[in-house]
Amino acid sequence: MQAEKCLTFLIGPAHSGKSTQTSVVARPGLDTLVIGMANTQHPLMMARVEALKAARPTSWQHVDRPADLPSLVFAATAVHDQIIVDSLNLWLAALTVNHPAGRTAVDLLNMLNTESERMTDALRRARDAGANLIVVAAEIGASPSPPVETERAFREANGRLNQAVAAMADRVILMTAGIPTVLRGEGLSVDGTVKNDVPVKNNVSSKTNVSIKTNGPNVHSTQTGG
Repeated sequence: MQAEKCLTFLIGPAHSGKSTQTSVVARPGLDTLVIGMANTQHPLMMARVEALKAARPTSWQHVDRPADLPSLVFAATAVHDQIIVDSLNLWLAALTVNHPAGRTAVDLLNMLNTESERMTDALRRARDAGANLIVVAAEIGASPSPPVETERAFREANGRLNQAVAAMADRVILMTAGIPTVLRGEGLSVDGTVKNDVPVKNNVSSKTNVSIKTNGPNVHSTQTGG
């Protein structure tokens, strides 16, 4: 089956059903690679990842925690028709944890924004190459601003990356308590599942593009940024 140039963005709170929904929105019959970013060194997370893998088609291939996610996303289009990334927030969290000690929160935010630009570019090129892309990300930041600067930098970078991916996506689906709501794109069945037998129209205006570049960001001044 030939893949379509489509990017589906699944977003929502933690444990809202995003990862499970990837199997619902995936197009059947495509050669599929799932790129997981969860830290499976933790027993609870390992059990969750193994349960997700067991529920997916046995033909799907999996790669866990690649060293360079943006590079792998684009490179995978030479082999696979469908690529699932689960998830962007865990990727940013890993970059945050591995940021060298002693560097400032501004340095961290600049690095995360640079990597986010690489990620959005990789997704755009992968879609242009003909891949069907399904990208998962958590929406965070509804609680009060965290007191630690590095946590604020991570939260800001995560929100800006989500905005950038949503702006370029053909279909955006918000998951709430296991229920999908299509924010952009077409197709909800009567049972609430997402249809894949309807064409997805890319109705994103160039005016909606979100830049994630910053010029000397002041982390203190962005505590309540939206």
